[in-house]
Amino acid sequence: MPIAVADFVAGPGDPSLSRAIPTILSADLVLTDLFDLVPPTAHMETVTAAHFSGMPLSFPGWKMIGAEAVVIGKVETRGDRLSIEMRLYDATQGTLLLGKRYTGTPGQLRSIVHRFANEIVYTFTGVRGVFGTEIAFTARSGKSRGKELYIVGMDGQDLRKVTGNLSYNLFPRWSPDGQWLAYTSFRTGVPVVFLRNVLTGAEKEVIRFGGSKAPGGFSPDGVWLYAGVSQAGNSDIYRVRVVGGALERIVEGWGLEVSPSPSPDGRQIAFVSDRGGSPQIYVKTIGVAGETRISNGAGYATSPSWSPAGDRIAYTARSGGRFIVATVAPDGSGYREVASVTDGDCEDPSFSPDGRSMVYTYRKRDYSALIVISTDGRRQRTLVSGLRDVGSPAWSPGR
Repeated sequence: MPIAVADFVAGPGDPSLSRAIPTILSADLVLTDLFDLVPPTAHMETVTAAHFSGMPLSFPGWKMIGAEAVVIGKVETRGDRLSIEMRLYDATQGTLLLGKRYTGTPGQLRSIVHRFANEIVYTFTGVRGVFGTEIAFTARSGKSRGKELYIVGMDGQDLRKVTGNLSYNLFPRWSPDGQWLAYTSFRTGVPVVFLRNVLTGAEKEVIRFGGSKAPGGFSPDGVWLYAGVSQAGNSDIYRVRVVGGALERIVEGWGLEVSPSPSPDGRQIAFVSDRGGSPQIYVKTIGVAGETRISNGAGYATSPSWSPAGDRIAYTARSGGRFIVATVAPDGSGYREVASVTDGDCEDPSFSPDGRSMVYTYRKRDYSALIVISTDGRRQRTLVSGLRDVGSPAWSPGR
């Protein structure tokens, strides 16, 4: 849909926000692949304060330059307080589709604009946008031998390091409310699964028993954390109560059972097992005997990730001597290859909260990056590059 985002009216305060806010909003809308931005150079009307006091926009003029929707706004700053009003109009009907007022601090500017971008997406699609969500991942810090946790905005902004203990910190997984990260750390000398509050930095141990261990995901209500835990050379899948620590073994057997990914309704898990001779993806209904293999059995398959709608499972597959990202339905039907390259590997997929995109790790020789790709595989962009040995991306829930 062609959409125009006009320069904002700047009241008292910082006049540079007049263009800065439309720039952030336009960049958000472009990332959705739902909108075509009408360039500012084509705009024929200058938005003024009067347009927020009853004077109508010249909608025929906006239609003349191809816009079917128009966004206008005004911003004021007074000390450390920010006030923004944003409106979305249907240029064809000349009607107001959406209007919001936000207040906050200048440091919250980007998050406020993301919120309005999500409202625009919802207005036209009925599905909340993913702006303001984040991706947690691991990477090497400087010349350190260990790996630290990092978080970055889904637009590639606000990259920050979460841990700094110069140890190995691996497998970040978000809680359903987006407030906690479960991860494995070796900082005590043995692998322990911790929960870390992403806002305060507070941490607590969740899983210490057993040998190697890695969190796989939370139940939808956040009560349980699923993890693969090895004992006496055998790895099974457990779920642990986040509060209280009660423990249940969910999948057991000879060999390797790891990487549990709970379904959105909490009734099933996808996981990896090598019971057939090589690692493959299986699905199990919680509390029901038996599991079903959903990967094709060739090569090997790892790192399952359930889509938010529950209709697809993404995973890493070995194909033609390289790793690719593929998806299947929960019953194993409808195999699709989503991401592959000829000069490297594509690994560790994680769905966006709206199910329209995935993030994955791209690796080749001494280079690695995080890539965001549409689930149909037709468009992609680099999210993070320049760090060493990036991996294990996990997309946060919607906010």
